[in-house]
Amino acid sequence: MRSGLPVRERILDAAVEMASTHGIARLSVGDVARRAGLSRQTVYKHFSSKQVLVAETVRREATDIIRQVVDASEEFSDNVRGLSAGIATALRLTRVHPLLDRLIRTEPESLLPLLTSADGPVISVARAAVAGVIEARFPDQASDRRWQAADVIARLLVSYAAGPPDEPPEVLAATLTEFLTQGMLPSLLPT
Repeated sequence: MRSGLPVRERILDAAVEMASTHGIARLSVGDVARRAGLSRQTVYKHFSSKQVLVAETVRREATDIIRQVVDASEEFSDNVRGLSAGIATALRLTRVHPLLDRLIRTEPESLLPLLTSADGPVISVARAAVAGVIEARFPDQASDRRWQAADVIARLLVSYAAGPPDEPPEVLAATLTEFLTQGMLPSLLPT
């Protein structure tokens, strides 16, 4: 654990490491404190409970992944290529994240509320980030339509992150991009 980090970041890093190893159910504030090289009181000074610590850890990890997704999408001025790059990046990063991988395999019941709750640490962060990208790319679109599109895309990405199919991220990203930009039904109908 790098002691030069701010205390809050050291705690969150330790929480990720401990939860990735032991899961959320067996995660203890004492173990997180020891791993961070801090006292339990210091952890509780920053996070009022284990539940708050877990939620903030998930929020930070989601925020980091989403930042990388937004960066990948912004590399392209073309909206379709940007969407595809963002989706592929999200799928790739979530497949290799140690905490997400551990929880999907061993404690999906602990992870599900954190991922799927409309105001939870993942959907809310993802929706806001996607809404920002949509607003920047489609400023003339009505705000309620942008928000609806952001909600659909965020929920879709979270769903695929929680239950990734066997397809490579780039293949799945191309399919999802086609469905999102051209609609699913026209792609299924014969030409």
